[in-house]
Amino acid sequence: MDPRTVEPRAWPAPDLIAAAGPERLQHELIQAQKMEAIGQLVSGVAHELNNPLAAIIAFSQLIRSDPRLPEDLRHDADLLVQEADRTRRIVQNLLDFARQRPPERHLTSLRSLVTSIVDLQSYLINSSQVDVQIQIPDDAPLVPLDRAQMQQVLLNLTLNGIQSIRSGGTGGRLSIRAEFDRAAHLPLARLRISDDGPGVAPEHRDRLFMPFFTTREPGEGTGLGLAVSFGIISAHGGQLRHEPGDPGGATFVIELPLEAPSTGPSAVAPEPAAGPAEPSDPPGPRPRVLVLDDEPSIRRFLAKALTQAGCEPILTETGPEAIEAIRSMPLDAVLCDHRMAGMTGTEVYEAVRSIRPELATRFVFMSGDVLNPELRAFTEAHGLALLAKPFELE
Repeated sequence: MDPRTVEPRAWPAPDLIAAAGPERLQHELIQAQKMEAIGQLVSGVAHELNNPLAAIIAFSQLIRSDPRLPEDLRHDADLLVQEADRTRRIVQNLLDFARQRPPERHLTSLRSLVTSIVDLQSYLINSSQVDVQIQIPDDAPLVPLDRAQMQQVLLNLTLNGIQSIRSGGTGGRLSIRAEFDRAAHLPLARLRISDDGPGVAPEHRDRLFMPFFTTREPGEGTGLGLAVSFGIISAHGGQLRHEPGDPGGATFVIELPLEAPSTGPSAVAPEPAAGPAEPSDPPGPRPRVLVLDDEPSIRRFLAKALTQAGCEPILTETGPEAIEAIRSMPLDAVLCDHRMAGMTGTEVYEAVRSIRPELATRFVFMSGDVLNPELRAFTEAHGLALLAKPFELE
């Protein structure tokens, strides 16, 4: 192992507890209980935030895409979308910290993934005078990974590098380089994200991956980015480590296996192809989609989005109301919230399956508590899609 490499460790560290006296041990146990309570609190708060946040994100996207919007307001609309998305990432970070979900692996191009993250931060990169160098071969092998989770990791690591360079005030270089080790016992993809900023102080290096540890000013960071990233990479069967630069700067190394299990929720599936859809039959009547959600704002933005997509939305507020609509009119699909007063989404699904069996395969759950293990198990057992609130309208 490179002597500069710092291996992250869990908190509280077992060796510290073993060497501690009774008072220190009691303190560590109390601290562990506090962290568990914080995790439960964070999960509940994040879930309650997701419904209003879903509406904020959706309506900000609808406003920005409105062709009637004057050009002088388009920049303000872009800013609204950007800040709404920033809020969503914070909430998602909290959820991922509280309860890690298993990755859903798809064969993915690292180059396209990295390029999308760099493009997302183009304004910050240019304003900070950062020269970004991407060294990933065009013919690099595809890597089995959860694209959304890996985007979060790359966003955390590149943002850290850009902010480190920016703190120097004179610009600098951010390098993202991929290596592929096929000779190893387990073939690996290795991604190095390096910056030439001031680097990480030696006294901070063994705490980099601890939750809530940050060296930024108050309000500039939650201290969850690296902790969440470490958990995501570990869930992929890989490693995330820090290597200090010489004489300055820092490098974060991601190692991911090029092969993944062939069964279970992490089984590899091809990444959905981007681009225009294949030509279809001439358009007929608009598809009729039932929307069930007890939040008025969610129903309203889904009505707008579905209408723009060429569908006819049927809006319902309660389970019994939705079931009555299913009995009385032809429908093509169902979008159903999970956690509602009265009937839950799973109860509605069971009723739909008994009344209109053909809709059982065109039933989509929406939930702000998408990491709920019971809900995930239910959707996987029945082959149903699950939309995490807040979600992109696309």
